[in-house]
Amino acid sequence: MIKPIKYFSSLSFKSRLLALILVFAILPVLVIVAVLYYTQTQAALVKNHFYQTSNNIMFSEIFDSYYYRTVNSDLEILNGRRVKLRLMSKAIMDAFSLNDETSGLNGSSSIIQNIMFESTSASGLMPFIFDKKNPDNSYYVKADYRRLLNYSTITGKTLKEFLEHNSFRNPGTFHVLTDKKNNDVYLMNITYMDEDHLLVVTERQHDLVSDFYNVNMQIIDALNNVIKPEGRELSSSRRLFTFILDSNGVQVVPEIKEGEKPLIFNQDQRSKIKSMFDRKQDVTFEMSLNGTVYQMLISYYNQMGVYIVSATPISDILGSQREETNKFLMIGCTIASVALVIAMILVFDLVKPLSSVTRNTKNISRLDLRDVVSVRRFINRFDRKGTDEVGEISKAISKMTINLSSNICNLLETQDRQRKIEGELNTAKDIQLGILPDNLESQTFAPLKIKGMMIPAKEVGGDLYDVIELDEDNVAFVIGDVSDKGVPAALFMVMTVTIVRQCFSLKMTSAAVMNEVNKILCTHNPNMMFVTLFLGVLNRKTGSFTYANGGHCQPLICHDNKVDVLEGLSGPAPGVASDFEYKEFSCSMEQNSRIFMYTDGISEANNEAKELFGEDRIKQSVNKFSSLDVMSFSDGMLNEILAYRGSAPQSDDITMLVVDFLDCF
Repeated sequence: MIKPIKYFSSLSFKSRLLALILVFAILPVLVIVAVLYYTQTQAALVKNHFYQTSNNIMFSEIFDSYYYRTVNSDLEILNGRRVKLRLMSKAIMDAFSLNDETSGLNGSSSIIQNIMFESTSASGLMPFIFDKKNPDNSYYVKADYRRLLNYSTITGKTLKEFLEHNSFRNPGTFHVLTDKKNNDVYLMNITYMDEDHLLVVTERQHDLVSDFYNVNMQIIDALNNVIKPEGRELSSSRRLFTFILDSNGVQVVPEIKEGEKPLIFNQDQRSKIKSMFDRKQDVTFEMSLNGTVYQMLISYYNQMGVYIVSATPISDILGSQREETNKFLMIGCTIASVALVIAMILVFDLVKPLSSVTRNTKNISRLDLRDVVSVRRFINRFDRKGTDEVGEISKAISKMTINLSSNICNLLETQDRQRKIEGELNTAKDIQLGILPDNLESQTFAPLKIKGMMIPAKEVGGDLYDVIELDEDNVAFVIGDVSDKGVPAALFMVMTVTIVRQCFSLKMTSAAVMNEVNKILCTHNPNMMFVTLFLGVLNRKTGSFTYANGGHCQPLICHDNKVDVLEGLSGPAPGVASDFEYKEFSCSMEQNSRIFMYTDGISEANNEAKELFGEDRIKQSVNKFSSLDVMSFSDGMLNEILAYRGSAPQSDDITMLVVDFLDCF
C-alpha cells in the first residue's frame, strides 16, 4: 500500500491531477457497472431458480401419478385381506381391555402375549407392540420382527418414524410397508392402545411384490422416452436439463451416451440433499459435468427413493446478462474517454501558468540576490496581475524574493560587523590572557611549584589569578571572580588586577590591598559590579602565610592525604561596601603542603540533570590527585569537572591556582 502512494507522490503535479480526474471519471462508471452486473446476475439466478423449481414439481407430480395409481390398484386387492388383520387386532385389544393382572403388557402369563404368539404360529401374522417414548422397550413376539421398523412406508419414511410422529385413533389404520433390499411388501394394521403404546399387526403379501417394484422401471422407461438429453429450450440463450438419479445417486434418466460421464452424487452429497430436503430447504449445487458447469436444483422423491435434478449451464444463465453489461461498459468507457479528453484540455490550461512559475522559481538559485537590478528583472518575469491562485503565488514569490534579497544584504552587513567584533574580542582575549602570569614554571618562585589555569565561558572571562614576587622571601597569590561575564567583566577584571599589582608593589599587606581595591572599585563603579577576591602572601623561608578573603571561595590545604579548608572571611566582595575595613588572617604552612585556590565556576559546574559539582566533590578530587605534581593535578581536576559536566554547557568561567610548598631555603 505504501509503495503505490510513494510512486503517486513522486509524479508531477500535472500527472497526479490527470490521474485523479481519470479515477473520478471512470470510478462512477465502474461502480454502476458492478451494481448492474450484480443485480442482473441475481435476477437471472432467481429467474432460473423459478424454472428449475417448476420443472422439479412437474416431475414429482408425474411420479405421484404413476406411483399412486399402481399402489391404489393394489390396495383394492388388499381390502379383502384387511379383515384378517383387523380381527386379530380386535382380539388383542379385547384382552388388553380386561385390565387385570394377567392381561397386562408384561409377564410370561400375559393373555396378550399368548394371543400374539398363537397368531404368529397359526396365521403367519407378525404382531408387535410399539412403545412411542422408548422404542427399545417395544414388545416383539420374535426378535426378528424388530427389522420391520426400518422398512419404508408408502410416505417414504421408515415405519419407526411413521409411528413416532403420527397420531392414531381406533378403528385401526391400514398402511403398506416395503423392503427394497429383500423385495418384500407388507400390509399392516395400526391400533391405538394408550398414549405410549401402539399395536401393529402385519402380514407379508408375496403376490404384490412385482407390482410395487416394477413401477420404478416403468416410470424410468417412460421418462427416458420423454426427457431430451440436449435439454429443453427455455429461450434463445437458455436451456434446462433434467436428470433422474436412483437411490444410489447414479444417473438413470436420460440414458448415458457413449463417451459421456453420468451425473453421480456421492454418499456425503446424498446425505446433505436428504437432510436439506427434509427441512424444506432448497438444495442447490454448482457442479461440472462433461466440461460444462451447471447450476442444479435437486429434489428427493421419498416414495421411489430417486433424485430429480434440474440443471442449467452457468454460461446460459449469465450469457444475456453479460451482453447487456458489456454494452453498458462500452458506453461508459466512451463517456469516460470524452471526459478525459476534456479534462486534459482543462488541465493543460490550468497547469501552463504553474509550469511558468515553476520554471522561473528554479532560477532563484542562480540569481545574485545582492544585485537589486537583477532581482527587479527576475520578478518582472512573473505574471502578478492574475487574481486566481497562480497570480497569488506569483505575487508571493516576488515579495519573497525581494525580502530575501533585502535580508541577505542585511545579513552580509551583520556578518561584517560580527567579524569585526570577533576580531576585537579575540584581541581582547589575547590582551586578557597576556595580563595573566605566564612564567609560573620558572625557578623564580622556587622552591614553590605553581600552576594556574583559566577557561572562560565566553570569548573573554571575568575570572582572574596572579602570582607576584614581592621580594626574595615573599610571594603574593591573587584569585578572583567578577560578578558579570563577557567584555564588561573582562574590563573590570583588568582594572582589578592592575590595582592589586600596584598596591603590592607598594609593599602593602593583604588586608591593606583588599581595602584599597574595595575603595577604588566602589568609587569608579557606575554599573554596581563587584569582584570576589582572595589575596595571600607566602614566606618561602618560614612558611608563614597571611591572607585576606573578600567573599571568595575558601582555598583548600592538602597535607599528608588530608584536606582542610583555609578558614577566615575578611569581609564582603570588593565593590559592595566602600567604608568596610577588611581583616587579615595568618597561618603556618608545613613543608610538602598544597594550596588549592579556585573560583565558583568549579563548585557550581552543572551536569545534564542541573546538579552542582559541589565542594564535597572538590575535596574528594583534591585528595584523589594529592600525590600528583601541580601540572598533573590541574589536568586531573579539569578532566574530573569535564567528565561530571558531560554534554551540559559551561555555565561559568573555570579558574584554579595550585601552589606546592615543597621545601624551605
